[in-house]
Amino acid sequence: MFSYLSSLLVRFQSRPVRSLALAALAVVVAAVLLGSLIRWLRRRRQDRPESWASLLTSSWGAVLKVLIGLGVLAGMCLHLAFQSGEFQRRQGGTSARNYQAVTTIWGRPHHQNELSVRLAYETTHFYDKDGLELDPNRLRAATQPVGFRRQVVEHTIPGNPVVEADHRLLLWTNYRMKGGAWYPGFETEAAFTYRFENFAARDATAHFGFPMPIGQGLVDHISVLLDGQPVRQKLLVSADAIQWSMPLAGGEKHALSVGYHSRGLDHLRFEPGAGRQLDRYRVEMVCRGVAKDQVNYPVGCMTPTEGPIESADRTPDGKTVPVSTMRWNLDHAVTRLGMGVILPARQQPGYYVGRILAAAPWGLVLLLAMVVVTYLAAGQAPPWLPLALLAVGYHLYYLLTAYIAEQTALVLAMVVSAAALTALMAAGQLWLCRPFFARATLGMFVVFTVAWPLIGISDYDGLLTTVLYVLLLGYVVALLAGKRMLDRMRAGAEAEPQPPAA
Repeated sequence: MFSYLSSLLVRFQSRPVRSLALAALAVVVAAVLLGSLIRWLRRRRQDRPESWASLLTSSWGAVLKVLIGLGVLAGMCLHLAFQSGEFQRRQGGTSARNYQAVTTIWGRPHHQNELSVRLAYETTHFYDKDGLELDPNRLRAATQPVGFRRQVVEHTIPGNPVVEADHRLLLWTNYRMKGGAWYPGFETEAAFTYRFENFAARDATAHFGFPMPIGQGLVDHISVLLDGQPVRQKLLVSADAIQWSMPLAGGEKHALSVGYHSRGLDHLRFEPGAGRQLDRYRVEMVCRGVAKDQVNYPVGCMTPTEGPIESADRTPDGKTVPVSTMRWNLDHAVTRLGMGVILPARQQPGYYVGRILAAAPWGLVLLLAMVVVTYLAAGQAPPWLPLALLAVGYHLYYLLTAYIAEQTALVLAMVVSAAALTALMAAGQLWLCRPFFARATLGMFVVFTVAWPLIGISDYDGLLTTVLYVLLLGYVVALLAGKRMLDRMRAGAEAEPQPPAA
C-alpha cells in the first residue's frame, strides 16, 4: 500500500499532468453547472418556478457526483498503471542494479585491444664522478684504477614488427536471467594469429604485450603459441595483460597465436589501434544464435567489408540456430574505428502482458466515454450504477488476466477472463438497463476487453488504434443520425391531423 501511494504521489508531481487534470476537471464542472442552469430555466418557463436555492442545490449535487465519479475513475486508472509497473518489475523488468549484478557474476561488455610488439636493444655507458662519459676501450686499457659509473640504456627501434594479422572471434549467445528478466550474455572463443619479424639489421629484443579483455571477471583456456609450440619465455600474466620478451636476430621471423575463452554481456568490441598499416589484416566474427537481420554494431565500429552472411547450425539437442559471419579485410589500411557486434535483446517474460496493462487505463477512459455518449445521443442521462459496474468489470478483467498470465499462457488468460467477466457484465447490464443500452454497453465492453488488448500487443498498434478511433467515431455519427431521424419521424407523426372521433 505504501509503495502504491508513493507511486501515485510521484505521478502527480508532473506539472503537465496536474495542469491537464485540472483543466479537464474544470471543463466537466462547468458543463455540469451549465446543464443544471439550462434545465432550471426550462422548468421556470413551464410555469413551475423554482427558487435559486433549488438551482444551487441541484447543481452542487451534480458536481459532487461528477467529482466522485472522476475520482473513482482516476483511482482505477492509476491502479492499473501501478499494476502494469509491478508486473513488468516482477516479470521481465530490467534494472540498473540487476544489470550491475550480472556484470559481476557473469561478465562485462567485452572490449579487446590489439597486441603491442616493440623491438629494442641495449647499450652500456660508463661515466666518471663528474658525469662525463668515458670511452669503454680506453677504460679497459687503463693500468690504474679508475672510478666510474655503469649505466645500461634501452633504445626502441621505430617501426611495427607485426606484418600480418588474422583474427577469428567466435561468439555464441547465453542469455542470463536475473530478477525475472533476461540479460544479453554471451561466451566467446578468440584466436589471434600474427606474423612478425625483426626488420632491423641488428639483433634485438622483442617485448610483447597482449591486453586482456577489459574488466572481465573470467578469462580461461589461455594459450600463447610461437610457431605452434608454447612460448619458452616466462609469461607475466595479470588481469590487464600477458607480457613476455624474447631475443630476435636480424631478419628473424615467427608466427604467434594467442587464444582464450571468456564471457561477456551486451556487446563485443575489438579495437585494432590507430595508425596500423599491415600488408594483411583480417578479422572474422562468427555470431552463433544471431540472425542476419538482428546484427547491429556498437558506436564507433565500422560495418564489415563482407557480410553479414547467414547460415545455420544445430545445437546438441537438435535445434537449428542462425549463424551470422562478418569479415573485415583491412589490407594496407589505417583506421581509428573498431569492429564489433551488439547482442540482440531477448523478449522479456510477460512482455505482452505488460503492454496490455500499460494500455488499460486509456482503454477504461474510452470505454466509459463511449457508453456515456451512447446515453447522451439517445437523450438519456447516464445512470451511475451501470457505469460503476462497467468500470469495475473492466478493472477486474485486466487484473485477472495479469494474474492468470503469470501462471499460464497469455491467450488462455485472456479467454478465461473475457468469458467470466463478459457473462457477469451481461447479467448485470440486462438487469439494470433497458435492452438497447445493455447491448450497446456489452458490445463496448467486448471491444475494449478483446480488441483493445490485441491492438496493444500488435506490431501495427498505431495503425490499428487509428482504425478503431475511426470506427468509434462512425458509431457516434450513426447514433446521432439515428436520433435525428427518429426525432423527425416523431415530429411528423405528431403534426399529422388526427381523425375526428366517431
